[in-house]
Amino acid sequence: MTALTGVKVLVTRPTHQADSLCRMIQEAGGEPWRLPTIEIVDIEQNATLQACANELDRFDFAIFISVNAVQKAMPVLMNTQKQWPAQLTIVTVGKKTMDYLTQNWQLPVLCGAQPYNTEALLSAPELQADQVRGKRIVIFRGEGGRELLAESLRQRGADITYINVYRRVQPTAPDWIQQQQPDLAIVTSREGLQNLYNMLDGQPWLRQMPLVLMSERVLAEAHVLGVQAETLVADAACDEGLFDAILRWRQLKTQSQVMQ
Repeated sequence: MTALTGVKVLVTRPTHQADSLCRMIQEAGGEPWRLPTIEIVDIEQNATLQACANELDRFDFAIFISVNAVQKAMPVLMNTQKQWPAQLTIVTVGKKTMDYLTQNWQLPVLCGAQPYNTEALLSAPELQADQVRGKRIVIFRGEGGRELLAESLRQRGADITYINVYRRVQPTAPDWIQQQQPDLAIVTSREGLQNLYNMLDGQPWLRQMPLVLMSERVLAEAHVLGVQAETLVADAACDEGLFDAILRWRQLKTQSQVMQ
């Protein structure tokens, strides 16, 4: 018997981002159920992105918030520039985004430390006030993203430009979920959790379903939504961190059953 034998895990990551985590769950004997609660869609005819590509060499730092931001922005940027400006430092919030950039574009990347969130990135020596004061920073993100990063860097004296390169929309819940009940769900963002509750509204088991969450911010949103079930927060905001949290949940559940 493997670590997750018989465990049905609802994976709510967007479709194109779920493969790695689903594979980990499956290899551990679990049964991943894909239910994306966010769909990533293009911003058609993105004139702002193209204008940025034409003037990319005027920036000092380029921050990519997610893999999605890289996938949507880099083809346009590199098609215009042909070569990445030498003085332009690439920065990512998470390790997965850094890995994607280095593997697909062979460019050096500055990444935040564990747990790979905005707060950790803002602690990086390269982004302190004496390093970014007077610098021009462009942030590639999805519409409606978190403001903490830009606000903090502005307070440190940086000139911030936002480039929205994708939108997040709520998908329609598939019919099969109405007849199923997972053992736990993986949720990686506040918006994803909100959409999950919207999509599965009326399911009697929803508020009792254990949750493995990406961050303390998602946990706070769970409390706002009235989640009554057990919740665990990943130690690192990445697939490996989520998977480790699933294993912790299973271990705690097994220990509880033994004690009963």
